[in-house]
Amino acid sequence: MRKLAIILGVVAVLALAACGETTTTGGGADTTPTATTAAATATATTASGGGSAAGTITMGGSAFSGAADITIKAGQSVLFSDPGGVHDLVTGTHGQFSAATGAPSEFAASSGVDFSPGDMKTIKFPTAGKFNITCTIHPSMQASVTVTP
Repeated sequence: MRKLAIILGVVAVLALAACGETTTTGGGADTTPTATTAAATATATTASGGGSAAGTITMGGSAFSGAADITIKAGQSVLFSDPGGVHDLVTGTHGQFSAATGAPSEFAASSGVDFSPGDMKTIKFPTAGKFNITCTIHPSMQASVTVTP
């Protein structure tokens, strides 16, 4: 019984930590590169067959940190790095899934791409277009990936 109480306590602390950070900047996300972003890019692991990442989008507790709007070429990949939160990313806006023609298959279903603290997932964008990415858990989280031919 005591072990269960400890486990539930740890889960509660992690859940609160995932939602505890609120970062707001006027007019969009802070575009200052961080050491975390550089380190994540350097140690990227491929979860979705994309080779090395052409860009990185890093998540905070309840906001994207650093550049959340990036441009890559068709066939390149984006590293999504989650150093310390719980997130579920889908195509759409304001936490609502919206199908996007040509989006990577990972975003093609309303179930999205799940992240736990420490996860890094490289996702390949094969088709040109602009893809809005949002978190179903934190609807204020907005990012976009513009893919050029």
